Amino acid sequence: MQNNQSFWKKITPFIIIVLVVIGLMFVMRLLRDEPQTQARQETGFLVETVQLEPQSLTIEVSTQGVLIPKRSISLVAEVSGRVVSVDDSFVVGGQFKQGDVLLQIETDDYQVAVARAEANLASARASLDLEQAKAEQAEKDWQSFGKKSKPSDLLLNIPQLKGAQAAVDAAKADLQKARRDLSKTTIRAPFAGAVLAKQVDIGQFVNVSGQLGRLAGSEVAEIRLPLTDRQLEQLKLTHSDRLPLPVNLSLVDGPKVGEAQLVRLEPEKDPQTLMTYGVVEVREPFDLGLRFNTFVQADIIGPTYDNVFAVPAEWLLPKQRLPLYRNDRLHIQSVTVIEQSDELDYISEGLSTEDQIITTPIQFPEQGMVLRRQSISADSPSATSENNSQADESP
Repeated sequence: MQNNQSFWKKITPFIIIVLVVIGLMFVMRLLRDEPQTQARQETGFLVETVQLEPQSLTIEVSTQGVLIPKRSISLVAEVSGRVVSVDDSFVVGGQFKQGDVLLQIETDDYQVAVARAEANLASARASLDLEQAKAEQAEKDWQSFGKKSKPSDLLLNIPQLKGAQAAVDAAKADLQKARRDLSKTTIRAPFAGAVLAKQVDIGQFVNVSGQLGRLAGSEVAEIRLPLTDRQLEQLKLTHSDRLPLPVNLSLVDGPKVGEAQLVRLEPEKDPQTLMTYGVVEVREPFDLGLRFNTFVQADIIGPTYDNVFAVPAEWLLPKQRLPLYRNDRLHIQSVTVIEQSDELDYISEGLSTEDQIITTPIQFPEQGMVLRRQSISADSPSATSENNSQADESP
């Protein structure tokens, strides 16, 4: 009995301590405020946005070609004879004006032919006068005889008169030919231009159709420019009613040298490259410092579009879609791209000045995803755009 009492005396303090601790914990729990539960807020993806202003866009298509003369002929002799003079301009590279005398062939034989033709014409006219007088006299004699019937043509000398008239006409034709042959001894420039080749000189005898040289016109030159189907579409040249188009000319990797016009398209494509060739006319190429066979850079000026947005290409999504920030959400907008350059896409439809364009790349964009916005200035490098589009380079 004493042992039991001793045991309880030993553990009683511990039991009291435990009960006190449990009581304190219960009291503290009753006095503690319950924590307020808050709804979890969804945090959006942080993006930067920008607003753009529309501008005008002028399409330019760049291509290259070689300057060639529009007119290029072989100069030949129309009469035979010895060359007695050559103009100073009739040398390779020499320039001349339309009508300038380039060569002179000896005229002696042709002057004699003219004199002989003139004499034959005078003789034929004298014969005609004689036959005319005979016809008139025959008619008077017939009337003096008092005959009332009509005399025959033979009696009135009509056949002889017609023969004399034909002889006069033939003599006139011979004189015209002789004079024309004489004029052909003086060889004049048919147009203003330059000498490409010289094949005759003083003292040389030339035959009819003999080669004298090669001439090229300098008033107008041409450049054949290869154009792809894409470039034709950019220039709206599916029909030729848009021609002519202005063209800026420059040396390859050099300064601008002048202006020209795209005047026509060749009717068939090149069988090897399947490209269409456009022909540019260049007025007075020598005044622009251009020589034939010069390789030239040509920038063809196409149509102009108003209210176009220049958007960096990296901002767009595939299939001509643009990410926009609307009401803290992602809105994927379909747009119409009318032109593309190496860095910019030009949008004509689907975008306004009020739209906030997202410039931050989104790895997996989904329509309606939550976003947070941080605006950037439209003057920043990423939002800066050009006024003109530099179209595809020539192939």
